[in-house]
Amino acid sequence: MAVLSLSILCLGCSSMLNSLSQSISELNDQLAANLSNPPAPTPAPTPTPAQALSSRPQAFRSAVFKGTPYTVLPAGTDGSIGPKGSYVLFGDWPQSLKPVSVTVNEAIAAKVGGHTYYQGSDACWYIKIKTKYVSGYYSDGTRVKSNEVRYFKVEPIKWRVLTSNYNGSGKKLLLAESVLMNMAFNDQEMDQTELQLVDGTQMYFKLEKRFRQLENGSYIHHNNYEHSRIRAYLNGVPYIQADDDGGQRINEEFVSCGFLQTAFTPELQTRIATTTVDNSLNAAGPVKAYTGFHAKVYTGRLYYEYGENKKRVYFPGFICNNTQDKVFLLSEKEAIRSDYGFRKIDPKVNENNFMEYLKAGVDYKWEDLVTSYVGLPHPMTDFSIGNGVGHSAGRTTAFWFLRTPICFGYSQKGGIFYGEQETAAVSDLGDISRLGLKSTSNGVVPAICVK
Repeated sequence: MAVLSLSILCLGCSSMLNSLSQSISELNDQLAANLSNPPAPTPAPTPTPAQALSSRPQAFRSAVFKGTPYTVLPAGTDGSIGPKGSYVLFGDWPQSLKPVSVTVNEAIAAKVGGHTYYQGSDACWYIKIKTKYVSGYYSDGTRVKSNEVRYFKVEPIKWRVLTSNYNGSGKKLLLAESVLMNMAFNDQEMDQTELQLVDGTQMYFKLEKRFRQLENGSYIHHNNYEHSRIRAYLNGVPYIQADDDGGQRINEEFVSCGFLQTAFTPELQTRIATTTVDNSLNAAGPVKAYTGFHAKVYTGRLYYEYGENKKRVYFPGFICNNTQDKVFLLSEKEAIRSDYGFRKIDPKVNENNFMEYLKAGVDYKWEDLVTSYVGLPHPMTDFSIGNGVGHSAGRTTAFWFLRTPICFGYSQKGGIFYGEQETAAVSDLGDISRLGLKSTSNGVVPAICVK
């Protein structure tokens, strides 16, 4: 009986060993299959912006930034046109230099559009930048230095109400009271455009140098506002960028992080109306008249008087389509409207006495010739100064862009004129002037319509 039990036990062990051997063989086969066809790795989840911030190797705490709601300032508040103007606070932007007494805690930060703000010991928010050199001083009297880390206080934006019924829309048109930032109008500019006199009445452009091209084959001038870099930044949208090698690409660096998304929280953006921005010839300023050997393509029109013939020519080549925007630049025509609070003065030189100045050998200046109208000079903020906005020594104001395209021209023998593509602008003295397209030192004064 014991012998039988032992036999049965041995038979059981043999069965278990066979089963174990089979399992090991199957595992070896599976391992070999996995080595030859490894399974695809499971992708790591993309961290959210908040998770990315919280993963910093420092004690970091994300905080909520609350924007300044639309606030009407009391009657009698001073501003660009004095106490008779209407002013409001709305949205926020870095402006003044951090006081020496304030310390900034970078462990507490808020991501707002394209900016990151840090909390100061005064419970206000500050942005940190590395400065760019310009000859000048901050509002506290300290000199501007390049590559210097400085903090600037985020403050409510002050706007002037230009009209309460913009273009019959029933919306208020607001213009920022300061030069808030500086940037290029576009990535490229055409240094020279050839204008050829044809039969004494017409002109044409010789197409050359880095014109951008739309899908339909049409060309885009670099002072075209619709496709400009500056419009893309103001509204946080993509644009067509021209490269130095003649190529082009869709640039999306400002998408959802432009001025609109940075100056206004999502809740505040609902107060801003989408506006039909008039980019037609109707929005351009008055035609500028010149005599003798001077020509000007202004607002897309070439108007000139040549010798005694006084031939007049118009060229509509720079005018672009109307746009649908929440933030935009004023046109030249808007920047000279007396009902918007802009001034008008008599010029020192006009088309009637210009030839007398030439005959007398007077060394005339550009501002003597531009126009009989002036806008208003706008002060710079410390933040725009630190970012490199261009300005004359000793002045607290800067040039700022208008959306109106121009081409400043001068003549050569044989009736051929050469011109530079530019845009109209308001100078640091307040007169209507001009600016090149590619410089990043030009000032920006945004305009918006509110519901």
